Parts: sequence; structure tokens; C-alpha cells
Amino acid sequence: PAPPPSPRPPAQPARHVAAYRPSVAAPPAQGGASPVTLMLVLTAPAVLAAAALRPRPGGRGR
Repeated sequence: PAPPPSPRPPAQPARHVAAYRPSVAAPPAQGGASPVTLMLVLTAPAVLAAAALRPRPGGRGR
């Protein structure tokens, strides 16, 4: 005869989840530079310098 199925473990009690609360971060200041502008101002010179310092194909004097 087949053994009887083992009993199931008791169900876990439901967990309490806190209600959604919007963030309390301050709104961005008016008149300041946007994050995208700051990123472009910081990264554009680095990209241009890397392109200018890149070795040219073709070897000497071409």
C-alpha cells in the first residue's frame, strides 16, 4: 500500500504592508540648471578630449 500523504505545513500569517506615502523630497529649485544640462556640461569636454587624443589610423604622416 502507498504511504499516506504528509500533512501540509501551516499557512504563514499575512504580512502587514505599510501604506504608500509620497516622497517628501523638496521640489527642484527654479532657475537652476537641470540634471541633464549639468551632465552634458560635465561629460562633453571629456568626450571631445578622448576623440581628439585617439590615434589616427594609417600610421605616420598620412
